[in-house]
Amino acid sequence: MPWLGVSNYPAPALRGPDWVRLRPLMAGICGSDLALITGKASDRLSPFTSFPAVLGHETVAVVEEAGSRAGVAVGQRVAIDPVISCLVRGLESCAYCRDGRYALCQRAAEGDLAPGMMMGFCRDLPGGWSEAMLAHASQLHPLPEGVSDEIAVLVEPMAIVLHAVLLDPPAAGERVLVIGGGTIGLGTVAALKVVAAGAEVTAVVRHPVQAALAERLGAARTVIDRGGRGAFDAAAEGGATVRRTLTGAPALTGGFDRVYDCVGSAASIDAALGTVLPGGRVMLIGGAFELEHLDLTLAWAHELRVSGSYGYGWEPTLPGATHTFDYLLRLIGEHPELPLAELVTHRFPLDRWRDALRTAMDRRGSGSVKVVFDHRGAR
Repeated sequence: MPWLGVSNYPAPALRGPDWVRLRPLMAGICGSDLALITGKASDRLSPFTSFPAVLGHETVAVVEEAGSRAGVAVGQRVAIDPVISCLVRGLESCAYCRDGRYALCQRAAEGDLAPGMMMGFCRDLPGGWSEAMLAHASQLHPLPEGVSDEIAVLVEPMAIVLHAVLLDPPAAGERVLVIGGGTIGLGTVAALKVVAAGAEVTAVVRHPVQAALAERLGAARTVIDRGGRGAFDAAAEGGATVRRTLTGAPALTGGFDRVYDCVGSAASIDAALGTVLPGGRVMLIGGAFELEHLDLTLAWAHELRVSGSYGYGWEPTLPGATHTFDYLLRLIGEHPELPLAELVTHRFPLDRWRDALRTAMDRRGSGSVKVVFDHRGAR
């Protein structure tokens, strides 16, 4: 990774009275960051990114300088919505931004700012893998005192899964499968616990520590994935009949009412399509790599409803104008029993960025869930 490293850049200056300069406290390493770094990300969204860029879109920060119309105080802790909307770009709102669906903004390559759908992938708005950031006031969400930095750094990825669940919550009694034991998978289990408590949730994970966390976050059952067959094993344990195709791959009669795929690999999506009941719902959460040899036969043969979700914004299913971040912070306050902070398993200073990335990439060896850059000792 010769193009990746630590460098110095001038502290960003305010772009106007609605802007704020921030000092990051913690910043997470996301799967989309790793996909970009390792060259596994699709180039389909490349027109909506710009480089050189400072990565880091999962960030808790403190206000160091505020414009006259920013509405926040110096010293205030905030979670940052990294999506760069029309408002942030100083443009008239597109139809999606008018509806509060900023993650779907159609003007991510327009205006005075360089192209970028979110901070960390935009040359003009450095992300949280840094010592200084710039953000528009509309992107800031003040944090209650009782929310620790470890929980606050998870607000962005937790908002992703909460939004996905809120789009179409499972009904009471539905049998739900969550594939994946990373931050997104475990976060989905927690979101289902508080939003769809009547659903019966099974989680397929790879490691015992993930299974223990999934159960504490609300999973009724966990299955350790051995050899890539965990989802099919979970379906069989739930009463599905396993049959064999000509190539030996499993084919089921029965399965789950809906499946949340929180991995984004060809194998996990194949497992999601293969373990959901006919007419069921498959939700792909977060981002996937470019996928080869993905068999979509069951999508049409079983009339499946397959959809994706990666963002957040103003939630149409909630009363009033409520942003996902704010609703999430309220839920966190109402459910202190959820061990969310334990998802942050590893912390590194910026100058140990190689160790941090290795740890995030090697989950099997490191036992990591969420790896973060911890800037709090930098001063």
